[in-house]
Amino acid sequence: MSKIHKLPDHVVSRIAAGEVVVGVFSVVKELIENSLDAGATKIIVELTNGGKSEIRVSDNGEGMSEDDARVCFEPHSTSKISSFEDIYSIGTFGFRGEALHSISRVSKMKISSKIADEALGTELEVVAGRVVYKQSVQMERGTSISVRDIFFNVPARRKFLKSTSIESRMATEIFERFALSHPNISFLLQRDQSVVHNFAPSSLLDRIISIYSDFSREHLKSVEGEFKRMHLSGYISLPGRWRRRRSLALFVNNRYVTNQLLAKALYVAYSEFLHKGEHPLAVLNLAIPTEEIDVNIHPQKLEVKFSNEEKVFSFVRDSIKRALKTTFAGRLSLRSYRSDVSGSTEPHPKRVKFPSLKEASSVELFSEVVKATESFRVVGIVRDRYILVETDEQLLIVDYHAAHERLIYEKLKRSISNNTHQKRLFFNLEISLNQTDIDLLSKASVLKSLGFDWIVSEDNKVSLTSIPSFLSLEDAKSFFKESLDEVRMVDIEGLTPVYQKLLADIACKCSVRTGDRLDEDEAKTLVEKILKSGVSTCPHGRPLIYAVKYVELDRFFQR
Repeated sequence: MSKIHKLPDHVVSRIAAGEVVVGVFSVVKELIENSLDAGATKIIVELTNGGKSEIRVSDNGEGMSEDDARVCFEPHSTSKISSFEDIYSIGTFGFRGEALHSISRVSKMKISSKIADEALGTELEVVAGRVVYKQSVQMERGTSISVRDIFFNVPARRKFLKSTSIESRMATEIFERFALSHPNISFLLQRDQSVVHNFAPSSLLDRIISIYSDFSREHLKSVEGEFKRMHLSGYISLPGRWRRRRSLALFVNNRYVTNQLLAKALYVAYSEFLHKGEHPLAVLNLAIPTEEIDVNIHPQKLEVKFSNEEKVFSFVRDSIKRALKTTFAGRLSLRSYRSDVSGSTEPHPKRVKFPSLKEASSVELFSEVVKATESFRVVGIVRDRYILVETDEQLLIVDYHAAHERLIYEKLKRSISNNTHQKRLFFNLEISLNQTDIDLLSKASVLKSLGFDWIVSEDNKVSLTSIPSFLSLEDAKSFFKESLDEVRMVDIEGLTPVYQKLLADIACKCSVRTGDRLDEDEAKTLVEKILKSGVSTCPHGRPLIYAVKYVELDRFFQR
């Protein structure tokens, strides 16, 4: 007897549907894409119970005729392509005719649609892929699709849906991506009949600020680049304005993608400005000829492949670098200095390998430092960043921001231990949060342990009643909003790591910054305290001190 048998069509359909529909966010994504392809200028998304009970997407696009409405949910029914070759020049979001079919197979769907030329619209109810009801309805031109009880007929898949709050957040994030890629379109998002976002048509910059409320115009830099039929445009955050988790909205021909090549190009461009745990905000669109990309490599169309990856990588990286360079026009990087040196015709001295921080543990490095620091002299300050310290046997280079940050961190821990870390406000400090962030406050106990306290009014306005004693009002306000990104990670990383990160971030905010001027007495006091403390890294794990023995210097200069 044969062990191999052909799967029934209904099983094949459900398996295929599972590749396209992985959760609420993927349904929202597919339905918004259909609305955009229909030329909609207003799109409304409504979620009930995080979308697990119902997802409804309505638009004012061109709509569907009665004939099209009857076949739109059948497999491989599409108006976008007619031959295989069309895939390589596709300019629409949808093209395979899989989305509505896949969604209809694992849900209870209602489709209402009308075109301008018909007096009445068409309404269909489809359950598990089968039409159970059809009627004509009065309605405006456009389409409304309701998807209820996702995976109701696939219990094994339904149990893998995430919690209501997580499904809701993921759906909100994909909604925001479309709002960013199409700022000229009106977008409305409701969750359980509560308005979360209501975006009128605007500029991209205004749309970014509406979504990322912790950023203002002064924090963002426009990016414009053009090379051989490629065009990059959008905004990036200025060095010094970071987020604690990746906040990249990357688009190719206005299609949201999760492309590692583009992300890597961005981080390489930022490399000399980023420290560990810091991430820039970036909203960028790469316009590229459709024949140079393949969007048909992922069931959810979230990935693209470039015909010339090296060219795309270099173009994106260099465009972002140029934008950053105009911000720091006078800054000379070590890389550019090395290029000048390597181009010299003078003979090079013998290369000597200096001890690397990566080659010795920080404990070993610091133990060598303290042996020679019974007496020291501050020689000077370099680039408003490093303190040069002369000892009997070696030269110390102290990163004064990192050193001060560590001292503040230890002081903060003592303050919390002594319960003197909280400052009660005489007047409540109102802050602006979106609905997604307000939802997070119910599990933001880690912020209370740092000294924050707040109240949420009946109309969902948030006011701080207490703040950490080390922070100013303005710093507390911005830090509270920025910290909500970290609160999201409590369920994944655990409470203690998140608490330590946030405590380190407060220390960073309170410490003297790179570029701030120190006088000689301040520098001497800072060096003395850090050497006495016996610590070797800042709270984020970066080294504080680099030591170069004079014998190594003599060897380098061939003395």
